[in-house]
Amino acid sequence: MESKIFQSLFVLDVPTEKSKRAHIRATVESYFHDNQVMPPVSYDALNGFASLLIESEKWEERYRAFIMVCCGNEIWRPIVGATPFNRRIFLLPQCLRNVNLCQAEQDELGLLCSECGNCSISGFLREAENLGYVALVTEGTTITTRLIESGKVDAVIGVGCMEVLQKMFAAVSKYSIPSIGIPLITCGCVDTMADADWIKQEIYNYREDPSVKLLNLNYLRNKTSSIFGEEQLIRILGTAKSKTESIAFESLLSGGQRLRPFLAVLAYEAFVNEPDPAVLNMLALSVECFHKASLIHDDIEDNDDMRYGKETVHARYGIPVAINTGDYLIGEGYRLIAESNLSPELIREGIKIVSRGHRSLTIGQGSELISIRSKEILSLNEMLDLFDNKTAAAFKVSLLLGAAVGGATNGTIESLERFSHFIGIAYQIKDDLSDYQGDKGDIAIRKFSILLSVLQEQLPKSEIENLLTAYKLDDYEAIYNLIDRYHIQDATKELLINMINEAKNCLESISNIGLKLALHEILGKIFKEYI
Repeated sequence: MESKIFQSLFVLDVPTEKSKRAHIRATVESYFHDNQVMPPVSYDALNGFASLLIESEKWEERYRAFIMVCCGNEIWRPIVGATPFNRRIFLLPQCLRNVNLCQAEQDELGLLCSECGNCSISGFLREAENLGYVALVTEGTTITTRLIESGKVDAVIGVGCMEVLQKMFAAVSKYSIPSIGIPLITCGCVDTMADADWIKQEIYNYREDPSVKLLNLNYLRNKTSSIFGEEQLIRILGTAKSKTESIAFESLLSGGQRLRPFLAVLAYEAFVNEPDPAVLNMLALSVECFHKASLIHDDIEDNDDMRYGKETVHARYGIPVAINTGDYLIGEGYRLIAESNLSPELIREGIKIVSRGHRSLTIGQGSELISIRSKEILSLNEMLDLFDNKTAAAFKVSLLLGAAVGGATNGTIESLERFSHFIGIAYQIKDDLSDYQGDKGDIAIRKFSILLSVLQEQLPKSEIENLLTAYKLDDYEAIYNLIDRYHIQDATKELLINMINEAKNCLESISNIGLKLALHEILGKIFKEYI
């Protein structure tokens, strides 16, 4: 009996005849050989390819979902095929076992095969594990998602019913993980059947391709974090000889996600075959110096006494010392670039990128401070410009500096600049939404949030004066009531999703597959509740 599980869009049929499956797969392979498509691709795009093939080949509509799986496989195959076996995960469903004879036990990860030989599972597992795969027999996508999020695998080959493969597609597409799906021939949750030849063909497929260089985010995060240990900083920057240098060292060693240096390292490594450790250290430290300087100055301007669970620099040493320390870190950031071993042309380009970012940051911060001081609610466009100048500028400096030093083309630099614009705005919108959904503290404490701008944009004219009066009188309950009444959280979330989608679109023109997939993965992890 053919696999037939219904969902809202398609009948999920798999051809039972091996010759029909082979014909569809071969035709799809030929199509994508002639019409190369760079991953990742959306569900809608796969549906579009399936429509073209169904029409041209006169295939039955009931095989649409199966054809979509085959299309996805062919698009991802060059990437999966170039991924070393020990960086892949192989997933089998528990329903392949013989329920009457199976001697396996279960743990939190799935079935612990006893290799009793009463079903095909043990043979598949042994072959995959001998190659170096992480191999699991499990149901659903929870374990797959956890392994993907952990960064322990770079590619997935999964066997399952069409319904499970659809769920797996949702999980891997969120993080743009290279994947191959092999549908079961029959379903029913017990004693199912799979195409053994197809499975073996996929697990043995490997073709070394120097043009495919995947970037493991966990590895690069750890590599970036290792720069910010005390011994490493002393080795790179030298021993502090003054109190100002000591305070600056404290700031560099203090907490934080190290997102900006991580992005600089990521972009640099995407374009160089043999990364220069000295250059990599320079990039990471330079952008972190600028970041920590901005935080020191922000804390003064916002009158914040705590950061990372510790006293801020001005709270501990006083405002004049804090201003001076921030200025020192700015100078140190420029010095690291200027005194690097890069060519004069790259040094000039690096300083140009950083100085433009520095200028944008101060313009954005100035707009925020002036609007708070004057008790003014910025228009939505003004707020988006502020986010571009303040938050997106940090993404631009990090990604553009790393990419330019690594040798990226002008076209790629332009794509990264547009991507940074949208992800920076999305990042700040997400922060403002999170603050409001928590204790509404962003508006009450900092008197500043994009929700106010969206509210002002959405309100009927008759309510505008009430909003402005409430804002000037610090009547936050009245503001909260307006936000709830006019569904401003929903409107802001819609704006956020639009920005995320625009950021994704910017990645379409990037030909460096490692960087493209890494940035998709970063989008998935930062905004996972919205994708």
